[in-house]
Parts: sequence; C-alpha cells; structure tokens
Amino acid sequence: MGGWQTVRRLARRLLIATLIIAGVLCGMAAVVFHSLVDLAQRVLILPALRQQGVLHIALVVLVPAAVAAILSIVVIRFAPITPGANLARVRRAYLQEPEVLDTRSVLFTFFLTPLSLGSGAPLGPETPTIVVTSGISTALARVLKLPRKVIRGMIPVGTAAGIAAIFRTPITGVVFAVEEVLGRTSRGVLGGTIVAAVAAAVTEHLILGKQRLLPASAASWTHVSELIGFAAIGVLAGTIGGTAIQAISRIRPWLARRIPSMPLRAALGGMSVGIIGLFVPATLGVGYGTTSVMLRGGGTLDTATAAFGGKVLGFVLAMSSGLLGGTFAPSLFIGASLGSMIGHAARLFGDASIDPGAYALVGMGAFFGGFLRCPMAAVLIVLELTNDYDLILPLMLAVAISTAISSRLAPRTLTEDQMIKEGYRERDVEVDPIGSLPVRDVMSMSVQTFPAELPLARIVEMTFEQRHKQYPVVSASNVLLGILSAPAIIRHVREGKLQLTAGELMEPAKVVAYADETLRDVIDRMGMEHADRCPVVAADGSKEVVGFLSPTDLVRARVRQQTAGAERADITLF
Repeated sequence: MGGWQTVRRLARRLLIATLIIAGVLCGMAAVVFHSLVDLAQRVLILPALRQQGVLHIALVVLVPAAVAAILSIVVIRFAPITPGANLARVRRAYLQEPEVLDTRSVLFTFFLTPLSLGSGAPLGPETPTIVVTSGISTALARVLKLPRKVIRGMIPVGTAAGIAAIFRTPITGVVFAVEEVLGRTSRGVLGGTIVAAVAAAVTEHLILGKQRLLPASAASWTHVSELIGFAAIGVLAGTIGGTAIQAISRIRPWLARRIPSMPLRAALGGMSVGIIGLFVPATLGVGYGTTSVMLRGGGTLDTATAAFGGKVLGFVLAMSSGLLGGTFAPSLFIGASLGSMIGHAARLFGDASIDPGAYALVGMGAFFGGFLRCPMAAVLIVLELTNDYDLILPLMLAVAISTAISSRLAPRTLTEDQMIKEGYRERDVEVDPIGSLPVRDVMSMSVQTFPAELPLARIVEMTFEQRHKQYPVVSASNVLLGILSAPAIIRHVREGKLQLTAGELMEPAKVVAYADETLRDVIDRMGMEHADRCPVVAADGSKEVVGFLSPTDLVRARVRQQTAGAERADITLF
C-alpha cells in the first residue's frame, strides 16, 4: 500500500512538472509569436503607410491583397487544415481527436498568421496563438509518452497558458479555457490549466518585464445615472455582435459560391481591407496600440467613431473572405472603440466629468462577451488588465445585456457554426452507458489482416470461406498502413488484376480508433466521416493493429449492457 502511494505521489509530481514546463514553453511561444507579428508589420504594412501620394494608395491596397492571395495558395498547397486552425479546431481537438492539432497545422499557423496580420488584416493573433500553445502542450505530452487521456487534457492547458501569456491574465486564461474549450469543468483538467496559466504569465513577465501587450489603466464612474450609458453599451454591443456573427455566417458561404477560387477571394478581401485602411489606418492589423489609447481615455468622438465603423466593416470582410487571423483582438478593439465613442459623446453633450476610458473598458468587455459568448472571461479580463474593481457593476451589467441580445440574434457563435458545418455535433447531456467503455472492451480481437505485398490472388483464397467488408493492410511489424475494402477486391478480380498487391489496392483509413479511448469518441468520429467500422491500434501510438470495431461489436456490447442492467435491476428489487 505504501509503495503504491509513493508511486502516485511521484506521478503527481511529474505531472505538475510537465504542466509547469508546458506553461513556460507556451509563454515563450506566445511572446515569440507576437514578436513575429510586430516584425511582419514593420516589414509589410508600416512602410506602405509611410509612403505619400499615389504610391501610398497603391501599396496600402495591394500589400494586404497580395499577401492574402499568396498565403491562401500556400495553405491550399501545403496546409489545408490551417484555415480551420482556430477555436473551432481547438475545441474539436479536445472533444474529439487531439490529432487535429498536428505538427504541420501548428507550424503553418505559427509562421503564416504573422504575415497575414503584418500585411494589415484587421484580425487578431490570440486564437492562432491558442492553436500554437495547445499544439505545444499536446506535443510535449506525446514526447513524454503520456496516456491519451492526459494528451487530450493538455489542450485546455495550452489554451489557458496562451491567453495568460498574451495579456498576463492567468485567471482570465483559465476561465476562457473553461468557457470555450472545456464546456463543463473537470477538477483534474481545471487544476492543470491553473498551473500552466500561472507559469505562462510569469514567463511572459520575465521576458517583457513591465511591458504589456495590451496596456490599460484603472478608470472610474461617478454617478448612478451613468448606468444608463453602460446599459446602452451593452445593448449596442450585443446587437452589433450578433449581427456581425450572422453577417459572417451568411457572407462567407455566399462568397465561396460566387468566387470558387480561394486565392481570388482572399485577394479581394485583402484589397477591401486596404481600401478601408486608406481612410482609417488604425483598423489595419491587430490594433493593440489604438485599443490601449482608448482604454486610457484617449482619442476623440470622431476618431473613436471612425475606428469603430472601419474595424467592424474590415473585420466582417476579412473573416468572410478567409484571411488568416483570429477574432479575439478585433472584439477587444471594436468594443473599446464603441465604448469610447459613447463615452466621448456623453462627455460632449452631458457631464464633462465622465471618463471615456471607463466606457471603453466596459465596451471592450461587453462586445467581447457578447461576440465570443464567454461572459465570465469578459469581466475578468477587464479586471485583470486594470487591477481595479470600481467598474465591476457596470461591467457585469453591460456584459449580461450584450450576451443576452447577441445570443438571441445569433444562437450559435462562429466557432459553433464552423463545427456544425464540419459535421460535428455537441454531445447531449444524457450519456449512453456504453459510451464510456474503452474500445478494447468492445472490439473484435481476431482480425484478418493482409501484408502490403500480398497479391490479390492470394487474398481471394484467404477470404473464400469468411468474408468481411474491410481488411487492415499492415507492414511486417503489424503497423497499420491502410484499408482494403471488399468492393475493391471484387472490382479488381472482375478486371482480372490478380497480380496487384494489397498495398496497391488499399485506401487510407477514414477513422482509426485507439484501444484506450472511449467508444463515444470513436463513434463521434465515425459519424463525421460517414463510417460504420474502423481498425483499432495500440494505445502507445505505435499504430500496431490490435483489433477491429464493427456494427456487430457495437450490438454485442449493447446486448451485454442491457443484460447486465437487467441483472442489476433484479438484485436491486430483491
């Protein structure tokens, strides 16, 4: 007993050490990522903005258009998964398949997104940063050969660490991970996110010192009548946020139908962004500097109005046309400019003691919460950025109103909309009893496999008496290479191509199950890929075939469950 407790303590310490290392790596990656964004801006859009006359107009329009087109070509050719590398991709990886955050996707996100933002795309680096940090966390777990359940749990750990490192807001990072990725809190995973988020925030502080990526200062409000203005911010933020979600959800597929060429769509989107930037340069790029000025009460009614209108229009066009970037920073910018606009208007036509910075902070939280549907994180990010609780009442009021109105106008967020379009459905609260069973308890262990070099003539002989719909094709060490289907065998036999080998006839497996993952996760993937069976490989990542999962196995498991349930009922009754 004492030996087992010692092993558990050692395992716990190793896990904590892993979480701290993951937090440090995520913090370093977030700082480097944002440095790349700054470098790209200095090389691409800032020189264009410094030009004069016709050259200024030409470069501000052409730079974002050309970069967007080139990046879309690179994405199509080398990283087709990158356009979906956002919150939907991260949530899907956690809920379904961690392999979605593969090395290629993470690397291309890390290097391509700064070029997009540096060319003037009015989007943000936060959600791509989350993709990168979540990928780093899972990669670390794989290198250490941790169980698949732990690898999956490292995804919200990376999410929390990424947000904490960007803004030095560890509490917001944890809550954002809970609201956007976890959905339902899990004590074990939640504890891990806290450790990693603190480590990431400390790392960012050690690297940047007192410098913050989004500086903000405390603000105040003086009279209860100002709650009317804060409520108005909530109403406008929710209305505009919900409308923007609906607009993007409708314009994006419409553009895809009208302009099938992805590079052309991206070029037109970049050109539109550049044209808006000619009139409102502050809307180009991430916009942390402008956001920070408004949060500190700077700017005027005219500049805040122009920034708000230009950013909303540019953001919708950029998201609809497929430019690379995230929604986090634009939400902060739009909300801050909306609040600043209302604050300056109230100050101009009302009480001169009104602090526009307070309205900008409330607006930032309100739009952020309404657009991304994470109200707790929206409140906390303002509190952690300012270290001041004077705005807690108006902030909570505006966020609550904004979230309620936005949810009514657009029941689904952009993240949820994308997941549904990719075929994913959130699980119902009611849990199927067999869904929690590991695949190894349900699969058939007697599997007919074929070596890749086995000719079709021999395959026909081996399947003469007992036939299946699919057969795993394996290497000499029993590693899965692909799937050979019965229709493929029959078709090539009829064509007389008996000399072909299993390796030449096989196809990639639509779904590959791991022996230790739950049946529910595998069935979810089968549903997305329209598959009804799949090979099962070892849990250690070796891809060695250990079983096969078919409808017959599922029915057998269901019968066993029902029989056991009846027996338990009998025992309970008597």
